[in-house]
Amino acid sequence: MSEAPAPLAGVRVLDVSRFVSGPLCTFLLASMGAEVISVESPRASTSRRLPPFAHPDGGNTHDYVEGALSIPFLKRSRGKRSVALDLTHPRGASLVRTLTMHSDVFVENSRSDAMASFGLGYEQLAVENPRLVYCAISGYGYDVPDRPAMDNIVQAASGVMAKTGFADGPPLRAGITVADHASATYAALGILGALRQRDATGRGQLVDVAMLDVLTASVWDEPVDHYAAIGMPPRTGNADGRGAPINTYRCVDGWIALTCTSDRQWQQLCDLMERDDALAAWPTIRERAGAKEQIDAAVQAWSQTRPVRDVEAALLAIGFPAGRVRDPIEAAADQHLRDRGLLSELRHPDAPADRPSGFLGAALPISFAGRVELAPAEVLGASTDAVLGEVGGCDDDDLTQLRADGVIA
Repeated sequence: MSEAPAPLAGVRVLDVSRFVSGPLCTFLLASMGAEVISVESPRASTSRRLPPFAHPDGGNTHDYVEGALSIPFLKRSRGKRSVALDLTHPRGASLVRTLTMHSDVFVENSRSDAMASFGLGYEQLAVENPRLVYCAISGYGYDVPDRPAMDNIVQAASGVMAKTGFADGPPLRAGITVADHASATYAALGILGALRQRDATGRGQLVDVAMLDVLTASVWDEPVDHYAAIGMPPRTGNADGRGAPINTYRCVDGWIALTCTSDRQWQQLCDLMERDDALAAWPTIRERAGAKEQIDAAVQAWSQTRPVRDVEAALLAIGFPAGRVRDPIEAAADQHLRDRGLLSELRHPDAPADRPSGFLGAALPISFAGRVELAPAEVLGASTDAVLGEVGGCDDDDLTQLRADGVIA
């Protein structure tokens, strides 16, 4: 753990989100030192029941056992306090409102009108706590009429799916949940900006993050209208219509990805391949852009007779941008990533320290002074009594009655 103070030390975040985007956003905030209180239904959510599981005695299991924690949930809930509270119950919603009066940030990712129906909309909470930064992550916007939004649906609507895949194939979703992850990151960025502005003005605000906005902005980071005007297909596989060689090429025992960005690099590659004829035929970027198939064939003829590690080493030796295609398991074994502290063993909070789950979780992928080492995710409701006592003002009799009424667990 760094000796520098965490940048968000002293910031309390109330997290009523679920699934991926909201919990991932608050995981990022916890990684910067925020106190994150995760309000969950007393009935274990789907997120907690997805296999595989970390076993409470250590190790892992594919089948659920009492006290087990889902690995996907464990990854996104590190460093958070779990409060098992039914916010759909009037008394539960009232407790959440009380907690927000003593919080700096509120994060939700429900349908557009859900929180307001419980008295937990931005306008309602801001009356009681004008300093509150309220972050709403949704598919299409905080005030947009409700419409179901899942990651692949937003990929389709934004244009990302149409741009992914090969020209003669169907549109494809990205291999990871890019809408959820990108939206979580932008939400965290928006929260940081709103907190900084609150420092200056004394007032919080609504941070409205729409997954469709986030992915559409990513698509239009490139001039797709220009590409359409010149007839470039929306899907180009692993190639790039603006130049060559930019593609993946088969080797004896794998694939190599490379990108040529200058005439100098092209000259170095031709020297390495001993293809003076290719250099003479297509010496400039403009000429290479019109000869992608011939250039790809030349590179493929060279790479396919060589082991992929040899091809990668030869290209890197001349400073050429290249990397072999690795599957996620192989990539995670990279000692470089381990040295940077990105991946670490996940552990059930009740398991012995020397008995991790056997699965890995990523830390905040930013290296800076003040990044914190997070405790394992808690079992459901582990901090219910403590949080409602410390922050919610409940005494033992209140907690007993709330539990008897099914408001908390």
